[in-house]
Amino acid sequence: MGFNKKNIIMMVFVLCTILLVAACSGGSSDSNTSNNDTESNDNNPEELATDGSQKTLGIVAIDLTNPFFIQMKEAGDQAAKDYGVKTIWQSADGSVEKQISLIENFIQQGVDAILIDPSDKNAIIPVIEKAEEAGIEIITMGNKVEGDWNYNTLYPDYDNMAMLAKVFGTALDGKGQIAYLSLSKGNYVSDEREAGFIETIEKEFPNIEIVGNQPTEFDTAEAQKITETWLNNYPDLDGIAFAHDPLGIAAMSAAETMGRDGLIFGGYDGEMEMETFINDGRMLLDSMTGSYRIGYWNIAVAARIVNGTEFSKDLAMPTHYITSDETAKMLADKGLEFDYITPKDAEGVFLDYVNEFGPEVSDEMMSEK
Repeated sequence: MGFNKKNIIMMVFVLCTILLVAACSGGSSDSNTSNNDTESNDNNPEELATDGSQKTLGIVAIDLTNPFFIQMKEAGDQAAKDYGVKTIWQSADGSVEKQISLIENFIQQGVDAILIDPSDKNAIIPVIEKAEEAGIEIITMGNKVEGDWNYNTLYPDYDNMAMLAKVFGTALDGKGQIAYLSLSKGNYVSDEREAGFIETIEKEFPNIEIVGNQPTEFDTAEAQKITETWLNNYPDLDGIAFAHDPLGIAAMSAAETMGRDGLIFGGYDGEMEMETFINDGRMLLDSMTGSYRIGYWNIAVAARIVNGTEFSKDLAMPTHYITSDETAKMLADKGLEFDYITPKDAEGVFLDYVNEFGPEVSDEMMSEK
């Protein structure tokens, strides 16, 4: 087919449009971070760190492909809008080295605060010291990183997992075989949750054998693989505890596929997806922090800090035990009672983070006493 004048004009218009889009989306050639790795609450990360019109928070997550961290980001972005700050989210993809590099990039950009979910609480101390020299606030999320500069936003990980150990031990009448899926060695949350569970079992239930205790590096596929190995090697395994709800979903899926009914499970996070498992009795206890609540709370705390609020260096987020009335009665009949909310009640708490931690809430309510 031949080209007439109308065809040529149309082709020139399309070509110009393509070139214009390419020019607008192109990044700086000397940037250490690809555009695919950077997400902000207004989709213009380079401007965020330099325009000075609003406070800017840089967030270094462990892995932004994990559903838990995706939900954290979603609620964190809502907090950024509510508090009038800007955010740049970066994923370390589970790499300590990449996490350190991303923090150094944020320091060079001159953001107002950097929030870090440390893969290794000790490895990031030198780069935190660099941020201190630059006068940039640091918030270590869910981790106790020793130092005078950074804020630690913490959860009662040890105590909550100690309660899970008591629930397991009570339900099993103090005897049997169990296993534990942890997160990553050196990660404060992982270490605290593991210690709370393992130490309590060993101390209070000496006739319960812990046949497995393995890190998963936050990988659900690895959790499923480990669970399958345990189920093959230990035909008398009674239950599996886990440090992170997605790991538990993988473990329960493996048990169901292999026809291992009757195992008990318990974990940490309080995700809404666990409601079915708690109601049907497979999961005895979950401790709610909640991905949305964590995301909103951390950004809310950081926003208050960069705008002048003086907090203690250690802040504690309120958590809740979730179980069914039937499980609570079974445990009470065996002598273990505790305050809890049902999965139905947990739905409201899980999604009420704006009212719980929004700008209208006083500074005093942002941390448990």
